[in-house]
Amino acid sequence: MTINTNSVDTNHAERDKHLRSAEFLNVSKFPQATFTSTEVKKEGEKLNITGNLTLNGVTKPVTLEAKLLGQGDDPWGGKRAGFEAAGKIHLKDFNITTDLGPASQDVELIISVEGVQQKA
Repeated sequence: MTINTNSVDTNHAERDKHLRSAEFLNVSKFPQATFTSTEVKKEGEKLNITGNLTLNGVTKPVTLEAKLLGQGDDPWGGKRAGFEAAGKIHLKDFNITTDLGPASQDVELIISVEGVQQKA
């Protein structure tokens, strides 16, 4: 999965500008973040997805807990499924060292995905 880091949107323009700066996501130098899964384990209704997250030019292993939000037929004759995955990352692990206090060092990463089944 590839994410355009310039697409960060927190509903606060000044905060978004700050997050895109070299102090955080450094989007001019690192315009993309990627997550590549290496292992998926089903545990009850949830999936634990382990993979490599590349953010701010640093790649580290992370585990995300994913859940199916819903699935079904769409109005165009296709099939869709929605998923959400979440996990915590430590900003300093990704060379994001701006200190906004202890509560800001660990952040929750949330990835929402809608998949469309390919037609044969």
